[in-house]
Amino acid sequence: MVRRNYIILLLALSVVEFLPLFLAPTPPGLSGDSLGHLFKVHELMTEGWKPWIEEWYAGFPFLHFYPPASYIMAGILGKLFGGDLRGYAVTLMLTSFLGALGLHVYLRRLRREFYVAPLMFLLFPWRLGVAYVEGNFPRANAINLAPLFLLGVLYLAEYRERYLVLSALMISFVSLTHHSILVPLILVALVLHWDDLKSAHAIGNSLRVGGAVVFLTAFWYVPFLYDMHWADFWRMKETPWLFESYSLAPEKVLTPEILLPIILIIFILLISRRRGVLDIRKLTLIGILVYLSLGCYSPTSRLYSVLPFSLIPPYRWLDMTVLLIPLMAADALTGTRRSRKSIAAIIMVLLLTVPFIGWAKPINPIPKESLELAWYLREQPGDNYRVLIAEADATCSYLPALSGKDTLNGWYHEGNPVDREMDRIWYLLSKGKNASFYLRAYDVRFLVDAEQPGYREIAKVGGYTVYASNVSFVQQVSTVMTGKFYDLPLDYAYVKELPRNLKGVENIIYSGNPDNRTAEELLAFIKNGGTLIWIPSTPESLFGVESIMMPISLSKLSSLIYNVSRFAPFEYESSPWYGPVFRNVTSLIKMGNWTLIGVRKIGRGWLYVLGGNFLYHITYTGSMYEVRILKGLIADGKRLKVENVKRGEGWYSFGIKTGGPTLIRVSEAYFPYWTVRVDGRPTDVIRDDRTGLTLLEVDGSSKVVGAFRDPFMRLRHYSLLAWIIMLLYALAEFLPRRRISGFNGP
Repeated sequence: MVRRNYIILLLALSVVEFLPLFLAPTPPGLSGDSLGHLFKVHELMTEGWKPWIEEWYAGFPFLHFYPPASYIMAGILGKLFGGDLRGYAVTLMLTSFLGALGLHVYLRRLRREFYVAPLMFLLFPWRLGVAYVEGNFPRANAINLAPLFLLGVLYLAEYRERYLVLSALMISFVSLTHHSILVPLILVALVLHWDDLKSAHAIGNSLRVGGAVVFLTAFWYVPFLYDMHWADFWRMKETPWLFESYSLAPEKVLTPEILLPIILIIFILLISRRRGVLDIRKLTLIGILVYLSLGCYSPTSRLYSVLPFSLIPPYRWLDMTVLLIPLMAADALTGTRRSRKSIAAIIMVLLLTVPFIGWAKPINPIPKESLELAWYLREQPGDNYRVLIAEADATCSYLPALSGKDTLNGWYHEGNPVDREMDRIWYLLSKGKNASFYLRAYDVRFLVDAEQPGYREIAKVGGYTVYASNVSFVQQVSTVMTGKFYDLPLDYAYVKELPRNLKGVENIIYSGNPDNRTAEELLAFIKNGGTLIWIPSTPESLFGVESIMMPISLSKLSSLIYNVSRFAPFEYESSPWYGPVFRNVTSLIKMGNWTLIGVRKIGRGWLYVLGGNFLYHITYTGSMYEVRILKGLIADGKRLKVENVKRGEGWYSFGIKTGGPTLIRVSEAYFPYWTVRVDGRPTDVIRDDRTGLTLLEVDGSSKVVGAFRDPFMRLRHYSLLAWIIMLLYALAEFLPRRRISGFNGP
């Protein structure tokens, strides 16, 4: 009876601590990353687990780079309880209860005090802070379930083989909740159970459990590991501001989630020392975890340039203190008299209740101005376009659920196929520069709180100013840059290497010195009527035009066509500017007896040569006059007509009419599992490395259909079958067996 009442207490406390979430108004004004995670639950509930969704960025491989267990649970529970937020809250309640119950069983099997530690675990401020303040839903669930991982390790170290299935199920469940918690969890498990895991029996069990875990988790981990190079994980040392914000700063020690555990540790150490039961391994582990959490404040900050430390935000190492401090308390209280145990338990629980009371307060609705913006966008006709909010936070990632419109903002950059390319938008917007070429490429019709060329103000909604422009899901690309990339305020695509037999392009900007194969392709391109703009980086000869390096002098420039006095100074940090100049070419701008910009007719096309490191000079000085010169050399593209554009989760289609071979950009993020057919025939797809979008060639009147086909979809079925078999086995093995009345068996 005592144990049953205690389990009811754990369940009640798990429910009460997340009751404010369950009772929050919909949509809720949640803090941190919560709304970004809540949208994924909403998407699962409304669309199912589609491999590709349109609501975020320029398309997004859904749950491909983020473990799905929390969202699947919340989606199912949301269906049962009538809303995404309720499913979200009940999932946190359930994982909290399972974790506390798992810790209770774990300590009971180790013959440690097993009543106080689970209560401490449930009330631990760091755990609640992750759920309520940071709003990291899957990580909060992973911390909740961490005791199950330790229990699974304990089971595989024992000699009772019937528990191996439970071990595999528990370890797999935690592994599918949040992958980054596995490294610190494995470290803790190895240190705490090293003596048990060294035996040949335990090693054999580990191999058997590991094989089962592979089958149970393969549906997510195999595609994740195979495609991980497509994900943009922040590496700590490569992003200084992020590294600093994710490090445990000294002043954070005074916050409740850090200060109260310190007080608890001191209190537990006093009890342990007095009783002579201090486990030095747990204390050492806590010291290591605190040290690793220092990040940029650590004397060995270079450590975070090395895997796996470069991928784990430093402060997340403290997640394991949620386990270790209650375990230390269990050690300290084991074998004590009931009266002393009760007093110590009351002190510990009261200490942990302080931040809980502060966080467990009613949650306000989502800000009124955000709702007004969502309602305004919902009323706008059509849906083949995107919205971008310049001053974005996690609230914006829930916008598609409220407005029914797609957003370029999204959340969780890891899975964004155009993450690095979109950084250029944020940089240009933050500097007040022209980002309209990117916005149009990404099919952004509504721009919020940012003025840009070509976008006109159409409304003020709440505290937002909404701008609009005519955009298209499909755009012609008349110019391709290849070689070294330069970001210029012009509309062009960039490819790192020139595709063979590229058709439908009027202009190629080649920055650098082409190899022989590329030079042959470029020569054929010019002879067929194309315009090549060549900007060499070192002395080179191409198609009879020779270049040498020399200092560029503005005073020596002359031209009958251009006003050379409007060029930016040719100086680099008060030093002379060096660059190539040419001969054997018709001069448009001279520098003494040499040519800075020249032209030559070859076949039916034109070769323009630009010296002085022209593209770098533009980006270094910001000279708009030089941009206009470059733009004047670019030939106009063919006209095209796009009609009947349709798109959905993982597919699009449209009709197109052109006057001949044409390269087009489709405003859909490139990913290797897209297949595109033109008039029913498969066609090659090229990645625009400037935007991360899709390039393809069309000719004449065509019907274009694109579809996303995830080759790993079958793994879901195999893993699901493994889960069903092992769960049924566990139920048959561990559910209480009751003899049927009147039947005693054969």
